[in-house]
Formats: sequence, C-alpha cells, structure tokens
Amino acid sequence: GLVWRRLPDLARLPAMPGAASEGFRRDGNVRRLFFCSLLMWTCNSMYLINMPLYISRELGLEQGLAGWMMGTAAGLEIPVMLLAGHYCGRVGKKPLLLLAALAGCLFYLGMSQVREPAALLAMQACNAIFIGIVAGVGMAYFQDLMPGRPGQATTLFSTSVRSGAIVAGAIAGSVAEWWSYQGVFVVAIGLSLLALGVGSRVRNA
Repeated sequence: GLVWRRLPDLARLPAMPGAASEGFRRDGNVRRLFFCSLLMWTCNSMYLINMPLYISRELGLEQGLAGWMMGTAAGLEIPVMLLAGHYCGRVGKKPLLLLAALAGCLFYLGMSQVREPAALLAMQACNAIFIGIVAGVGMAYFQDLMPGRPGQATTLFSTSVRSGAIVAGAIAGSVAEWWSYQGVFVVAIGLSLLALGVGSRVRNA
C-alpha cells in the first residue's frame, strides 16, 4: 500500500538517436566506466577477503577488530551514499567517482602501513568514501551514459560487482600465497590508481 500510494510514476525516457547501435561494445565511455567499476569492486572484495587474515595472522591483533572495522565502515557508508546522491547533481558523477578512487588509494596505502587498532579504525572513513560513492553513484552513472536503456545499464553495473568479486578471489589468494597478506593491499593500491586513470577518461554525467 505504501508503494502504491507514495512512489511516483516515472515516465519512460526515450532512447537517444543511435542508442540501439551503441552501448558496451561501441561506446568507449561505457566500456571505461565498466572497467573502472570492475577494478574498484575488485579492490573492495580483495579487502574483505584479506583483511581478517591480515589482522590476526600478520599483525597479531584481536580477531574482533576485523568486525569493528567492517561495522565502522558500514555505518559510515550510509551518510556517504546520501551525500553523494545529494551532490552528484551539482558537481557531476565523474568528480565523485574520481574522489572515490583517490580515497581507495589512500585507504589501501594506509592499510598496508598502519599497525595500531585505533588508526585502522580511523582509516575506515576513507573506505566508506570509496565504497559509499561507488555503490551510491555507480549505477546512476551507467544509466546516464546509456539513456533509454536502464535495464542494460543496471546489468552492466551488477556484472561489474560480481566480476570484481570473482577476480578478487583469484588475486587475493595468489598474492597472499606467494607474497603476503600485506602484499594484497599493495596490489589494491595499484588497481585503485588504475581505476583513477581509467575513470578520468569517462565522460562526466
């Protein structure tokens, strides 16, 4: 009843001329945004896989700290998502995406260097900016680049999330086995920088 009474009806946006022939295969902006989103979600999944083991096995800290870190990031992501939605109409989605990638670089750099529990918790502010913006703005960015095709845009965004999780498992496991758990964060720094470079080449929306 609440949905029936309160949610407005939205008019269907007409497809742009030539939209049927464009998209992922022919639109370079969409391809770059997909790759950028894939990289950022790969970094996030690598962090979720690696962080608890890094905390307990390499740093020798209490395992409960991993839960506090995840909970802190999750709590901070909510206001970040709301703020991102508020400001994307003013500054555009591209600057916010680049801010997220930069925050990711700083976060993984901090994770690879910081050892104190309080500092690890404080670093979650950068993590919240990183994931909050990507989760809050990413799908809308795809839809803006693919007007009239919200289904395809949503599918591309969802595919980048799932693909990132798959790629992250392979990378995190290999790096942790052949290098170290700390090395996973070093790789994440490189992937975040790559995402920053790719995202800078996407048209603003």
